[in-house]
Amino acid sequence: MAEVLSNENRELLALISKEKPQSLKDLEVLSGRKSSNLSRTLKTMERFGIVTLIKEHKHLKPIVNATDVRVEFELTHSA
Repeated sequence: MAEVLSNENRELLALISKEKPQSLKDLEVLSGRKSSNLSRTLKTMERFGIVTLIKEHKHLKPIVNATDVRVEFELTHSA
């Protein structure tokens, strides 16, 4: 989860929220990141429910679902 929410990826989420790119190609231009890298990152985020990738006119459009993410876990010790 820490990798998914790295500083770079949080900046990417903010960029998507602000600029609302219509495709991964648009996001590639806006972010300066390669499309293959963006696709992999966004698909991972989609598995966590942070973004949704909507297929429109043969393109994937990223939509941010979560602007606040909280992670809770409990460490337990079994005897």
